[in-house]
Amino acid sequence: MRYARRMSTVSVAACADYDSATVSQALKAALAPLGGMAAFVSPGQRVLLKVNLLSRAVPERAVTTHPALVRALIAEVRSAGGVPFVGDSPGGPNTASLVRRVWQDTGIAAVCEAEDVELVLFDDDTVRVPNPEATLYGAFTIGRAVVDADVVISVPKFKTHGFMMFTGAVKNLFGCVPGLEKAQFHLKVPDRDDFGAMLIDLMLTCRPALAVMDAVIGMEGEGPAGGRPRHIGALIASPDCVALDVVASAMAGLDPDEVYTTKAAARRGVGTARLGDIETIGDWRTFAPSDFALPTRDLSSRMPAWIGRRLRSWTTSEPFLASPEGCTLCKTCERVCPVEAIRVQADGPQFDRTRCIRCYCCQELCPPQVIGLSVPFIARLMTRGRGR
Repeated sequence: MRYARRMSTVSVAACADYDSATVSQALKAALAPLGGMAAFVSPGQRVLLKVNLLSRAVPERAVTTHPALVRALIAEVRSAGGVPFVGDSPGGPNTASLVRRVWQDTGIAAVCEAEDVELVLFDDDTVRVPNPEATLYGAFTIGRAVVDADVVISVPKFKTHGFMMFTGAVKNLFGCVPGLEKAQFHLKVPDRDDFGAMLIDLMLTCRPALAVMDAVIGMEGEGPAGGRPRHIGALIASPDCVALDVVASAMAGLDPDEVYTTKAAARRGVGTARLGDIETIGDWRTFAPSDFALPTRDLSSRMPAWIGRRLRSWTTSEPFLASPEGCTLCKTCERVCPVEAIRVQADGPQFDRTRCIRCYCCQELCPPQVIGLSVPFIARLMTRGRGR
């Protein structure tokens, strides 16, 4: 089934904080122009709330979908007669104890328990799903719960992303792929444009009916885990994941062609990838922060391929141990590196620069967030004035 663009409408509603009543009211306001939750959920349907639980982080760090929004979505799904459940696959090696800590620290476990809602780890039961409309990957191994759901709702966090530039409704679906298999995609698809195309293939496979973005407190800088929380003050909703990401990334100060998933969608005519073609309900510009800090772009992508490949090491950020005193020697970075470019020694991780493909899995999934990204001198010169 092709990803259905029911409409090119994105609804933006003010949501100043995570107070339960405030979030509930804002969610109703964001969904109302789209026909309310009843436009997407029918009585008796099982509805997957595909949240972003990237890693073990408390809600205040703005790494994961806030539990207050999850609670409000559960209520809305139930009001439409649906049966909600929550699911994701965090990055890295998902042992039972680690997953429990992720669920507990993010506040999602407490919400699901209080609301008597099932919380599913996609790694526990997977299935191979074909996608005849793919351009890069004709099939994906994803959580069976995604396939069995009658309705999939993507519930991303407003965040920058060091590899894709911005992570939103489309990129959030990468969590439907189990555990360490996500890291292997960085090995198989190291090019950013190809990775964006792979994510569009995955979106067409998962078939989300709706996306609701947590943009109350977002993340700027070197996201999706190592950046800084930034108040945005909004919820954003749309049945078109691509269109939602276009509006959200514009709020961050990005052009659509700077976001690799949006570029891939535009090439294929999937969703609505041009801001001018999107009907927005609510003025998104009033929520756009000034001087929003962006990740450093892969400047080699602007060059001819034969030059870009040679200059990538000079223009692309590379991971390094930014805070040696905070390193716990947990070896997460070593385990998640798809090219085995990291070895953890007594003084912390050592990086093999000749093997590193700059996928930033180590920086994203470092539990104490002590791995930073070093921006080459040439890139710093060429990106002055870009919100950094």
